[in-house]
Amino acid sequence: MPGRLGPIAVLLLVQLLNGIVVSAQRYFFPIYISDSLGATAAFASSLVSIAQVAGMVAAMVGGGLTDTLGRKWTLVIGLGCFVVSSAAFLAHAPWLVGTLWVISGLATSLESLGAQSYLIRAAGNRHIGTISAFYHWGFTLGGALGSPFAGHILDTRGYTVFATWLIGFAAFNLVLAVALMPSHQQRQADQDRLPWHRALAGYLHVVRQPLIVRLGLMRFLPTCYYGMSGVLIPLLIYAETGTKISVAAFATTSQVLATLAQLVTGRFADRVGPQTPTQIAMGAVALAALGQAVLARQPWGLFAFGCLGVAAAWSLSTMMLVLVSGATSHHEQGRVLGALALVWNMAMVLSILVGGVLVEMSAGLPFAVASVLGLAGVLVVASYFRHLDHAHG
Repeated sequence: MPGRLGPIAVLLLVQLLNGIVVSAQRYFFPIYISDSLGATAAFASSLVSIAQVAGMVAAMVGGGLTDTLGRKWTLVIGLGCFVVSSAAFLAHAPWLVGTLWVISGLATSLESLGAQSYLIRAAGNRHIGTISAFYHWGFTLGGALGSPFAGHILDTRGYTVFATWLIGFAAFNLVLAVALMPSHQQRQADQDRLPWHRALAGYLHVVRQPLIVRLGLMRFLPTCYYGMSGVLIPLLIYAETGTKISVAAFATTSQVLATLAQLVTGRFADRVGPQTPTQIAMGAVALAALGQAVLARQPWGLFAFGCLGVAAAWSLSTMMLVLVSGATSHHEQGRVLGALALVWNMAMVLSILVGGVLVEMSAGLPFAVASVLGLAGVLVVASYFRHLDHAHG
């Protein structure tokens, strides 16, 4: 373990800095669309969904890239895309805003796949729960640190300064990753690489495995909640309060709580195994969605249950790396992560589109649907671990 701390430490630093950029983009892009283009929630949801479709394509390509080009350079390509996509906050033509946001969708999948496969390879299995929690801290803690600053810039200086800050910060992180991510980790991965055509052909075999099918459902169902809430909660809070700093306050609070939840979940999984923390997190997603369905027009309700939902969703993301690490070989992990990223993007696309339509009918309706899907997820978790026990038996 001590010899692995070098590559892990650099990766965690890169993830923390990237989390600041990603969180600022994610939480304030729907508001930018509303402010600059005068768009409705449905239009903003559609634009975000197009980027998720791009992420679906990148998930398939990226899963193969990690097994061929390598983990580090897949991550680096994703970080470079984030530099470009940050310019979306400088654009005013709808087609240009949309194009740059599509690049953000590509960035999310490529960076995530490269980083996750790099982490699994560097960490091993013994402490994967705790290390996975620290990895996801990059997004939650990074967002908690960056969101207040982003909200202050937007309320006092405007989108031009905000975009300039994002581009510069993303570029700095890209250079940091290229310069500091250890090269020996990449050489170690060379022996596990597959030819490109074999990596792509292996996708069909991967997705047919019963455990991977269940993992896909465990990824899909809670992401339906997370996808729609990421667009709708900032818009609903902004509509009720009229200030961007209130959105930043929600982003900061939810991500601080998610940071704590991830660490608790990861350490709990290392001690007792993945089943109980996964069941608890999935149940919390269903409860959070139900609370927001009932209190969709109350800022405090959106705030409180939104924080619970974000914490639960990120806890499930922590568990996904634990489950993939324990259920797959090194030769398959890139493609398994790619398949799960594809499922994640599909869920984001569908939930954002459907959520944008349903919220026009009733503010609580999309969250009611997400609650039902969360309950279905609880059943899938139970089925997964029954099948896992049978396979190991």
